[in-house]
Amino acid sequence: MVNYGQNAAAGQFATVNGTRIYYETYGQGEPLLLLHGNGESISSFRQQLAALAREYQVIAVDTRDQGQSAATKGRLSYDLFADDMHALLEQLQLPAAHIVGWSDGGNTGLSMALRYPAQVKSLVTMGANLYADTTAVDPKMLKEVRQGKLLFTALSPFKKSFRRGRRLSTMLLKYPQMTPAQLRAITAPVLVLAGEKDIIREAHTRLIARSIPRGEVVILPGLTHYAPQENGPLFNETVLGFLRRQRLGQ
Repeated sequence: MVNYGQNAAAGQFATVNGTRIYYETYGQGEPLLLLHGNGESISSFRQQLAALAREYQVIAVDTRDQGQSAATKGRLSYDLFADDMHALLEQLQLPAAHIVGWSDGGNTGLSMALRYPAQVKSLVTMGANLYADTTAVDPKMLKEVRQGKLLFTALSPFKKSFRRGRRLSTMLLKYPQMTPAQLRAITAPVLVLAGEKDIIREAHTRLIARSIPRGEVVILPGLTHYAPQENGPLFNETVLGFLRRQRLGQ
């Protein structure tokens, strides 16, 4: 069994924007950038990597301050993550890639599509949001993040992981700061996914898709924000079906 996220045979480090970023590469074909959610790592895609790598060259990344990538002292944001991914693709001499992003990874993908449109062949987001208020995110989830931030802040003098948790929870409460009007500038085809029981409100998910000129939406029945792990085969086939259609120009 492949130990995704800890696979020395596939893993490398790249220094981008002054930070060591860890990534693993699998498969051959058109490049596909795979981006995980908040506080997660490459390993969260353990049900996706083999399926995606059968058709694509998958570059799975630990975003900064997460997984094996280096910690940072400054403020975290999705625009910063997008800048990192832009620099990584340039360093790998990849002019453009398909992007599949879950949660924070989806937010980063949307930022990339706005900031670096030429690098985004297509985009799949899972459980993404435009802003961090109760019109977009379940109020109970926001309350839990606020409580977590207070705990991480209190404990941050004692351990590096608590300081990391404080930075990540601060980002969740402050960002993203995108608008539907901004999304109209996205030129790439975008599949917007969410679970039927997602922490992202369905109306917000549909708003994202509706605001993107080539956007489409799929709500995965019976699933939550963790759909890629709850029903890997359904998630994989939904993503691959969309990507195949882009390859065929449909």
